[in-house]
Amino acid sequence: MSTAQHGASQRRVQPVRPSQRAASVSIAMKQRRRAEEEGGQVHSHAVGMNEGLRVLSYLIAGVALYGALGWLADRLLGTGFWLPVGIVLGAASAAYTIIRRFGQVEDSTAQSLPTTTTGEGAR
Repeated sequence: MSTAQHGASQRRVQPVRPSQRAASVSIAMKQRRRAEEEGGQVHSHAVGMNEGLRVLSYLIAGVALYGALGWLADRLLGTGFWLPVGIVLGAASAAYTIIRRFGQVEDSTAQSLPTTTTGEGAR
């Protein structure tokens, strides 16, 4: 074995210490915050993904919560119809919440259209 190969085989990769890792994360967070304050869009492609995941979580949580309440009612009352009722109510309440929270669409064309008050349509 040559001395270059022997020296390379004895070198070890030094692990990153937690203080170094924390410092690099802190620097990255400061850079992101500065970019957001300057008005730049740091991750504009992630905004839609975040909203989509939020909508999905509302749907899953609504069905799971009301489904669990329906299952519990079935167990306590000895019936068999509250579970499907709970699932349907959970999906409906989740849809209502999603529409109320995310249903407002920013439509810039509606604001820019001119309104006319003359002619046959204006009565």
